[in-house]
Amino acid sequence: MPGRSSRNVKNKRGQAWAFAALALLSCGLVWLLQLSPTISQTGLVTPNAPASYPAQQFPEENYVPVTTWSGRLVLPAQAAAEAAAMDWVWLEVYTSPEPALVGQWMRLQWQDTPENQAYLDTVTRGIEFNEAAIASLELGRIHPTRLNGWAQVGPLQSLAGTRPQDNMIVALPEEGLELDAANAVLKIQAIPVQIPERFYSLVQVLGPDDAYPAAAACPSQQPCPSEYQRVRHYNPATQAFDGTVETVYWPSVAAGENGIHQSTPQWIARSPAGAAGWYIYGAQRSDGVFGVTAIAPWSLFQLTPQRIITGRGEALNYINFGNWRHTPERKGTAQSVFVKPHGPTALPDWQLGDRFLVIHLFGGIGGDQAEPRSVSGTVTGHYAYGFGEVILDPFTQTPRLQIIYDQVYSHNPQGIVSGRTLWAEYAGNLQRGWLGTRPISDVLVKIPSLSHVYKFGEIALNPLATFQRELRVMMARYRTGDGTGAAIVTPAQSCVQDSSQALYETIQAIKNQVTAQPEISTWLENHPDDPQTALFQDLIALGQSVQRELVPLGIARPDWQDSAQNLVGIESGDRPARNVNTPINNLLSWRTVIPRVAYDNVTAILLNHGAELWFLRTNQVGGANPTIVPLAPTALLGDFVVVPTAFSRVIEAWRWPRWRDWGLVLVGLGVFALTQLIDSHAPLAAMPRLLSQGLADLSVKQALLGLLAPALLQELMFRVLLLPHPTEAVRLWTGLIWSGVSLGLFLGYCRWRSRRCPASPPQKAPTFDLYPCLCLGIVAMVVYFSTGSLWAVTTFHWGAWLWQRQLAALAEPQPQVL
Repeated sequence: MPGRSSRNVKNKRGQAWAFAALALLSCGLVWLLQLSPTISQTGLVTPNAPASYPAQQFPEENYVPVTTWSGRLVLPAQAAAEAAAMDWVWLEVYTSPEPALVGQWMRLQWQDTPENQAYLDTVTRGIEFNEAAIASLELGRIHPTRLNGWAQVGPLQSLAGTRPQDNMIVALPEEGLELDAANAVLKIQAIPVQIPERFYSLVQVLGPDDAYPAAAACPSQQPCPSEYQRVRHYNPATQAFDGTVETVYWPSVAAGENGIHQSTPQWIARSPAGAAGWYIYGAQRSDGVFGVTAIAPWSLFQLTPQRIITGRGEALNYINFGNWRHTPERKGTAQSVFVKPHGPTALPDWQLGDRFLVIHLFGGIGGDQAEPRSVSGTVTGHYAYGFGEVILDPFTQTPRLQIIYDQVYSHNPQGIVSGRTLWAEYAGNLQRGWLGTRPISDVLVKIPSLSHVYKFGEIALNPLATFQRELRVMMARYRTGDGTGAAIVTPAQSCVQDSSQALYETIQAIKNQVTAQPEISTWLENHPDDPQTALFQDLIALGQSVQRELVPLGIARPDWQDSAQNLVGIESGDRPARNVNTPINNLLSWRTVIPRVAYDNVTAILLNHGAELWFLRTNQVGGANPTIVPLAPTALLGDFVVVPTAFSRVIEAWRWPRWRDWGLVLVGLGVFALTQLIDSHAPLAAMPRLLSQGLADLSVKQALLGLLAPALLQELMFRVLLLPHPTEAVRLWTGLIWSGVSLGLFLGYCRWRSRRCPASPPQKAPTFDLYPCLCLGIVAMVVYFSTGSLWAVTTFHWGAWLWQRQLAALAEPQPQVL
C-alpha cells in the first residue's frame, strides 16, 4: 500500500508543521502584547492644581508624622548640580526630630561610602531625549523634561526631577542618616521612600459635610456630593472610634482624558472596605482644614486575616483560582487571606520586627469606562516587588503590616515615579493611586531562608538586602531611561521582565559570594547541625527553583548575563547593558512576559519551599464609581478560557525534566514493558531474539520520526492539552474527570488508527486490541502528573513505541501503539 503509506508520512509532516506554526503564533502574540502599551500607561490624567500647604506646620491633635524625617525634594539648578562631585538635591524639611529645621531647606546628599559610590557609578547618566521619549511626551506621558540635556544625573536628581513640578515628598530612612545642622546638610545611606504627605490619622468616615458646596464633577449623576467629609477620630483611651469629630477636605479628582476618575469621595462612608476605619494621609491647608491626599483601609493591615487556608493543595488552588475569582462581583471590598502549606489552622504568628517579601499585581478596568486592551481578550496588569515589616501602630498600639514597594515602573501619564514607594502613596494616593480604579493583590511572603541574615564568622549574607540593592539599580535606570529619557515597555523591557531580572541577578550575586568566599563553605562543613546551615541549604534550593522558573531552558538571556556581574557591585565601574529586544531574549524569558503568569508561578514556588503567604486584595476600593468594574489580570488571551488554558499548559509543560523525572521515565518504561510481557501477544520467547538481533527493521530516521509522531504530537494532544498541569493544583475530582476524558479519547483514537493502519489487520477482539493503548495511556498519565514535563512523558511514549514495535516485529504481529 505505498500510496497510503506516503499519505501517512505527509500527514505526520503536516502535523509537525502545524505544531511549529502554533509555537510561532504563540511567540508572536506575546511579542505583540509587549509591543503595545500596558494598561498602566493608558488613560491620561490631568492632576488637580495642588492646594496651599504651608511647609512649616506641626501635627495637630489626633495626627502623627508618617516618619521622623520627611520633606519635599527640590531640583537644584543644572550648573549647581553638575558642579558637585556627589549627587544631591534640596530638601524642604516637613518633619524632623529638630523642630527648628521644619520648613527649612537643606542639602540632601549621599554618604561618601564605597557602596554608595559604586551605586552612583552604576546608575548616574547623562540624559538626552531620543525619538521614543519625544513621541511618548506627545502621548501625554510624564518624562524628566527638566533633566533633558544634563551631562550627569544621579539617582536623587532623577527622583526629584522626573515630574515637571517639585512635588515629590519623601521619607528619609533613619538608619545611617547624618545631620550637619551647621552647614544645613543631610547625608543618607539608603534611598528615600516616596510618601503622599507628612501626617496621617485613623478615622471613621461619617459622610459629606453639607455645609460646604458640592464638587464640580464626579462619576455619577448630579448633584455631586461635597468635597468635605466629616470624620470621627480613633480614641486610644477607649480603643474605639469615639474621638473628636472633624471636617476634612477630601478632593474629588477630575476625570482624565479617558473619562475615568482616579478616585472619588462619593458614598465613601458606605464603603465595605472602610467600614472598620481609614488611615487618611495629608497635611493642614492654609485655611486650617486638613487636606486628604491618600487613604488606606485600616482592616487590610491588621494581623487578623478574614480567612485562613492550610495544606499545599488548597493553597495552590487558591493561588491559581481563588485569589482572583469573581473579581467584578467583589467590587468595593477588600480581603485578607492567610495561606500556609502545613500546620494547624491558627492565626499568623507574625511578630513586631518581622520582615517579609512583597509581590504585587494589579488588574484592569472594565465597565462603561473600560480601558482599551493592548491585546484582545487579555488584561495584562502590572507586576512589582516590595518589602514589608510588622510595625507598631501609633494609634492602636498594636502590631500591623507595613508595605513599601520597590516599583520598577515605566514613564506614565499619572506621574508615578519608579522607586521605593509607601503603599499609601502608590495605591492610596487620590491623584495617582490605583486603589479606586484597579483590583490589587499583594502577597506578603514570610520564609525564614530568605529573611534570615546569615553570619558565617566575619562574613554576613543578607538575601533580602541583596535583592533590594538589585532593585534600586533597576529603579534608578527606569527613571532616566538609561539616558534616553524614556523607559517604555518593549518585548524585552517591562515591569515584570526587569523585576525578574533583578531577582535573577540576586541569585547570581549570592552564588558569586559563596564561590568567591570559601570561608562560607568551610563554615557550613564545620557546622552541619547548626540551624543556620539548614536554612542556607533551603535558600540554595529556593534559588535553584526560582532560577528554573526565570530561565526555564537553562540558558540565561545574554543581556541578563552581561548585567549580572555589573549590578551586584562586583564590577561597579562598568555600565550595565540595556535590555536588548531580540527574539532569543524574548524566548529565553517567556515566563516573565505576562505579569499574572509570573505572579502565580513565583508565589507557588515560594509556597512549595515552606513560605507563609498573606494575600491582601482590594477591588476598586474607596468611594463608589458606578462607571467602572474591576477586572482580574489574565494570562495571554485570558478571556477566551480555552486558549489561555491550553497556552498555559503548553508553557508549563515545556519545563525541562529534573534527574528525578528521568528516573520516573525509566520506571514507567519498566512498568509498560512488564505489562506487554504479560500480554499473550508478546511471549517471553521473543526476548532472546530481541537481545540478539537488536532493533529490527528500524532506521535512525524512522526512530526520530517516531519521536515526533506519535510520541510528541500524541502527548501534546492527549496529555498536555487535556490534563490539568500539576501546578494548577485542581481538586481531586476535577483531575479524575479530566483523566477519564483524556484516557477515553486516547483509546478512541488508538482504535480509529488501528483500523486505518495497513500494518495491522483486523483484530479478533477489540478489548485485546486496545490493551497496549490502555497500558500506555494509564502509565503516561502517571508519568505526566508526576513530572509535569512534556519532554519526560514524550520520552516515555517514544520508548514505549520503540519497545512495542520491536515486539511486534520479533513475535506475532501486534497492534502498534500510535
